[in-house]
Amino acid sequence: METLRKSEQVAYLLRSIYEQYGYRKFRMSKFEEYDFYAENKDFLTDGQVITFTDPSGKLMALKPDITMSVAKNTRATANIPEKVYYTESVYRMSRETREYKEIFQLGLEYIGEVSPYTNIEIIDLALKSLACIEPVFVLDISHMGFITGLFDSISATAGAKKEFLHCIERKNIHELNRLISQHKIEKKQGYRLLALAGISGSMDMALKEIREISVNQKMRSAVAELEQLYSVFKQSKNSNALRLDFSIISDSKYYNGLIFRGYVKSVPRTVLSGGRYGYLLSRMHKSDLQAIGFAIYFDEVERYLKLPIRNGYDTVILYDERSDLFALHCVIEEFVNAGKCVCAALTLPENSGSAKIYRMDRNKLLEQSRD
Repeated sequence: METLRKSEQVAYLLRSIYEQYGYRKFRMSKFEEYDFYAENKDFLTDGQVITFTDPSGKLMALKPDITMSVAKNTRATANIPEKVYYTESVYRMSRETREYKEIFQLGLEYIGEVSPYTNIEIIDLALKSLACIEPVFVLDISHMGFITGLFDSISATAGAKKEFLHCIERKNIHELNRLISQHKIEKKQGYRLLALAGISGSMDMALKEIREISVNQKMRSAVAELEQLYSVFKQSKNSNALRLDFSIISDSKYYNGLIFRGYVKSVPRTVLSGGRYGYLLSRMHKSDLQAIGFAIYFDEVERYLKLPIRNGYDTVILYDERSDLFALHCVIEEFVNAGKCVCAALTLPENSGSAKIYRMDRNKLLEQSRD
């Protein structure tokens, strides 16, 4: 484990954790018929899909999304859930370079009947996943049911509501206030919008705030779900890592319940993202099912948490053009069979650390000092 890069260590640990909770590995091919993505394009974070034509003339696509493949191929029923995790690559356009790139993801999906305990298990695994990446982390939680419930209570056009959402997502209180005035929003409704935009912090305090602005059953149900969730975690060591933040607003056509994003100290961007979804399954004629899951973005983890591959050599054997290569090979095999990590080199590697140094003098192995 010590010689693995940070991302490899994390992936190894997470697979072990997920399997302990009964998740099995989901495997898929690297491509799918393009029609599948064309029919469900509104569920993709980026509408761009890499396509190619196979020898039979069929238009194929490199997979831009894993959740869609899981949903398409699930064997879950309302009574028998399916729990899967994946370690796969997706092919998307880079946000920085605007070029297509291969992005490695690891994540999990629970498909079936999503019970209150299912929410707890998924949030717990999200917290454990972040802890594997780095000790200092935060998981921000939001709820699409609460957000849509609040907007149901606002007397405004669809265009105005879209503008309000845009401001809340960016925590732009000043612009939100201006828009409330511009669209002549009733005072109490405007107060609730501004309150929602300002909620961001510990679950304990934030739950009190959202309880006060709940005005319909959809909002109250969301509050009850969040309170139930927090009641389990508030005594745990990770309670301070949970925050409520309603600037996390995802496409309401996709998510319909809890949504969350995870961050670690060394990475300035989201490293984990997930939530509860059902509309995608309905599109695939599986409306009796619900699902919740998350993905970890290893391209972000790799970029900021790279660790050099430690050489880990126990032994370095120096050789030159006069050395007997057969004798050198035999000596290396002896060290390897004895459980040693060996490096044969023409010159002493700069990162040889505390390795024991030998020199191959023709067909004889001689111990050599570092001086």
